[in-house]
Amino acid sequence: MARIYYHEEKLSGKPFENDIINLQFFDFIFNNTNTNKFEIKPVSSSSFFGLLKSTKETFKTVRISRDGIDYKTTEGSFYLPKAIIFYDNDDFNFPSEFYFIAKLGEKIEIRKCNGGKDVKWFQIPDLHQEVTDSKIISKIENTILEVKKLVETTHNKQIDIDKEKKKEQELKTIEENRPFLSETQINAYKELTELCINLNSKKQDVIAFIDKLKNYDKDSQYFTTLNYVMDFLEKNGTPFILRLDWKAGIEDLEWVLSSSLKENYNLSIDLPNESHYEENASVSFDNVFEDFDKLLRQKGLQMGFIDTQSDEYVIVLHKTTDKDKMEKVIKEIGYDYYEK
Repeated sequence: MARIYYHEEKLSGKPFENDIINLQFFDFIFNNTNTNKFEIKPVSSSSFFGLLKSTKETFKTVRISRDGIDYKTTEGSFYLPKAIIFYDNDDFNFPSEFYFIAKLGEKIEIRKCNGGKDVKWFQIPDLHQEVTDSKIISKIENTILEVKKLVETTHNKQIDIDKEKKKEQELKTIEENRPFLSETQINAYKELTELCINLNSKKQDVIAFIDKLKNYDKDSQYFTTLNYVMDFLEKNGTPFILRLDWKAGIEDLEWVLSSSLKENYNLSIDLPNESHYEENASVSFDNVFEDFDKLLRQKGLQMGFIDTQSDEYVIVLHKTTDKDKMEKVIKEIGYDYYEK
């Protein structure tokens, strides 16, 4: 579909305005989408309490022409308005029949034009005519309303995209300006790694992560650096610093400890399971941690707990002989150590 042409920036007929076809609707469409072509699907409407359905008349195709410019050629001087163009059959460069709403100054008008195979662009100003047929006006109204819906949908999606991009940029800026963790804390995390997962195949991944570790204390997402570290370990599949909700089941404790034993110490121990306890027992029940710890200590290991002052248990599995070292490094990363 080619452009719309006038001889000058001046209405060819009478200005048009009603509740649907008006300058506000026109500007809304132009200002809220970059889309220049809309394919309109048939629109059904109900009547007689929804018992009968009919199809609203709409044009199949709508094009947006964003010109609003003067144009001088050997064929003469022309004005190309901003326009919304409607047609059903895209049979020629200028379709056999098409309609358009053109904006000239601060007014709009509706025009009809017959194109065809032999119609030249410079003939268009003399071919378009005023539209007075109420059925055509109704068809344009129905189509405009559908275009508005599509524009609102894409506009809202774009708003969401823009918000997401802005959020991503803000987070990127925060991350770029985030201070690195202190050398003391970095060394403490490294020593903790050496003490607890020295045999783990992913140990070097963890060390590399710690080398670049920044300070996430008071971060709006992670709240603490420790939470950020635990999040990394979980995503990396490394059973190192283990966290369990106080309502976690016995099977959860059994699973995390078994994983840590296997990957960090090459051990397998028959630990208690839920059948040893009353139905729906959780890790917070009396003697649960003590029962597990008793079996671990037979292998020279024990559970140490990091006191995060929260409603979860943060557990590190370590050698019993390393207890004093564990207390020291956990204090250096900012927490107290305790046993069950």
